[in-house]
Amino acid sequence: GPSYGCNGCKYYLHKRCAELELTPHLNHPFHPQHLLTLLPKSPYDRRWGCDFCQRSSYGFVYHCDPCKFDLHINCALLQSSIAPNFPTSLHQHPLFFIQDHNDEFHGYCSGCLKPLSGPIYYCFDCNECFHLHKQCAELSLEINHPYDRRKHPLTLLPKRPTHLPNCSCYLCKIQWKGFVYSCSFCKIELTLDDFFSPQTITNANHEHPWTLLSRQRSFVCDFCGTTGDCSHYICAICDLLVHKNCISLPRNILITRHHPVISHSYSLPRQDELCRICYEEVDTRYGSYHCSASDCNYIAHVHCATDKAVWDGKSIPEDYDERSMEALDESLNWITDVVQKMSFGENTVAVEIKHAYHDHNLRLTFSGEMNDDGQCDG
Repeated sequence: GPSYGCNGCKYYLHKRCAELELTPHLNHPFHPQHLLTLLPKSPYDRRWGCDFCQRSSYGFVYHCDPCKFDLHINCALLQSSIAPNFPTSLHQHPLFFIQDHNDEFHGYCSGCLKPLSGPIYYCFDCNECFHLHKQCAELSLEINHPYDRRKHPLTLLPKRPTHLPNCSCYLCKIQWKGFVYSCSFCKIELTLDDFFSPQTITNANHEHPWTLLSRQRSFVCDFCGTTGDCSHYICAICDLLVHKNCISLPRNILITRHHPVISHSYSLPRQDELCRICYEEVDTRYGSYHCSASDCNYIAHVHCATDKAVWDGKSIPEDYDERSMEALDESLNWITDVVQKMSFGENTVAVEIKHAYHDHNLRLTFSGEMNDDGQCDG
């Protein structure tokens, strides 16, 4: 966009930054102890970090020298207000409510542990970062269980109650640091993810609706084959238990390790085999990705096949045309270098190559030179 500049000094300003009406001294609610002074550059011999958004800069800064407190211009101009009557049972300091932070702030909610977006509540008095989504800050302090009627209400706590050192419950396994709804009598603790989970979910990849089982008990997910003891979903008609995130697993995907597509199935009528990505055993009683071609026995764990190292996160439509995938062949050639070639009459063959998925050079062998029982790792 348009800017003002001094070419001799290599000094430039956005037009909008040059035209800002900025007070030289600012009494700011984020730092009520002292006035903030506007400085044209960093007061340090290095980049400085904004105490609101945590991002570093060399640009204009509102600065408090005694406290070494700094704000970007954009952050200093945000509209904020003290949140009235925020419950001290959840946090001991007053919180600022910011309706629109213009995407200046990037962090995680201390309640649900998910990325912050939209209106937020923010604490400036903590050494530990404490900030909340608006919906997490305004939750009821006491509720009835959303799906399981009990005699006792659930109380909102800023952290889970202390468990025994050797506890193996779900919250201890994942080291949950966020808010919980808890009943000490019933030994129930719900994360905010559990609380916000819908009671039923419908998905195009399964013909029946999924129903939430809010009781935390150990189970093996029929879609991915891994254990869990968090709240999960059931299809009573098909007798399936699944993680919430596994409900949306795509039916068909394309990965860099296999061409064409591989398909998800929640069981296979064949013996357990080795995953062709991690080479650990796949329990075919549970979900996996496999190649449906009759002459191919490729199979992979769900968590291996959906790893971002081999999958781009996109699903392949159910009615895909395999011929339309041929255009991808070139991009799926993972030979990174041809080390040696050999001519056979009019034909030239690469006899030694470098491949993206192996650390050492690979040499071409012909029938009889090595054990023909060796299985292709592709």
